[in-house]
Amino acid sequence: MRTGVRGIAVAAAMVAALAGCGGGDGTDAAGGAAGATGAPGAADAAGATGGKEQWQPPTLDATGLIKALPVSSEFSDGTYSAGDPEVVPEAAAAKFCADNLEGVDCAGVKSGSIKDLALVGNSSDDQATFTLYTFGTEAEATAVLKAVEQKRKAPQGEDGPFTPVKVESGGADESFAVERGDYVGVYMRVGSVLSYVSTGDFGRERAERAAQVQIGRLKLVLGGGDPDA
Repeated sequence: MRTGVRGIAVAAAMVAALAGCGGGDGTDAAGGAAGATGAPGAADAAGATGGKEQWQPPTLDATGLIKALPVSSEFSDGTYSAGDPEVVPEAAAAKFCADNLEGVDCAGVKSGSIKDLALVGNSSDDQATFTLYTFGTEAEATAVLKAVEQKRKAPQGEDGPFTPVKVESGGADESFAVERGDYVGVYMRVGSVLSYVSTGDFGRERAERAAQVQIGRLKLVLGGGDPDA
């Protein structure tokens, strides 16, 4: 049911190179964990204009974009196989975002990542796809989330309308979810990062669990933690 693009992978060497930009002890110069950038306090050394700190919302670098994607061991309702996570660089991010998020204008998108999880022993449609998109500001991320929500509310042609459903995201700043047939899609924002969890043949409860796993990992990585520690 996903309409995204694949094959926009960054070579492992590139990811490793970007990951190596932090300090050798896993922290950056601002004291945040590797993977999260713009953590509170990062602007202190950069100086303030007129006594006001130039704070930036925490976001994800290439390492964080991989680290924040769920792993199969976090799901206890079956055995899952995982596809290789992919990182999308800024040059391809706008197209990647628009192709996955209903063709909306993803103004401000900086990078993204994507990963599939499939339930072993079931049909190929019984899977979840997790995508993340980083933006320069929270306002840009919110604007894209609202634009996608409006698209989902619009008439959908011969396939019929999407139905808004109640899904507990597990702590996202903003979220909404829709359902049609065997598809459930959950759209969420944490700070300046958007998350889209697309599920097929999962059912609403399992889709909700997938969304909660994603938000739990995302918030932990944005806060400087390591979900796999």
